[in-house]
Amino acid sequence: MARAQETDFLSSMRFHVDVVPVGNGQHTLRTGGNTPQAGFTNVSTPELTVDPAEYKEGQMVYTRKFPGNPSVSDITMSRGVARADSSFWDWARVVVEGSGDYRATVSIKHYHRDTSLTRGVADRSLENKTDLDLNSPARVYKLYEAFPVRHKVAADLDGTASEISIMELDVTYESFEIEES
Repeated sequence: MARAQETDFLSSMRFHVDVVPVGNGQHTLRTGGNTPQAGFTNVSTPELTVDPAEYKEGQMVYTRKFPGNPSVSDITMSRGVARADSSFWDWARVVVEGSGDYRATVSIKHYHRDTSLTRGVADRSLENKTDLDLNSPARVYKLYEAFPVRHKVAADLDGTASEISIMELDVTYESFEIEES
């Protein structure tokens, strides 16, 4: 039976993450389709850096600068929930154990809210209460040839804290694209 969106934690997350295995897909990651695989409240955005390469020719007094090798920084996704599975943990284990293909394409869908999350108490229908248009994200970041480099499975043990599925997940990748809606 489907859960109502008003009680579904993923519906309130502004960043939904889907992971599609590259190659044979030896690990057990499931693609979400229209249903997100996981949601996160905080995601660092991809960053591209190009180091300048300096070159001095002959009798020139000053060096000339040219674009050097590009590099991308790792991203961190934190305070996340996953749909009743441990796919992200399994993915990290495949990387550590070398037990299969671990590279994947990661899609991070960023949703904007039209209005705040407040709503009248009288309205109890089972519609999307978060004002997120789950059919059209505002922006999608696609990370290619990605794999996890750090996975913190839960918050530090505290009896008074509310638990979440994934505390932090760091992902490295080789290139990325940004799709605007």
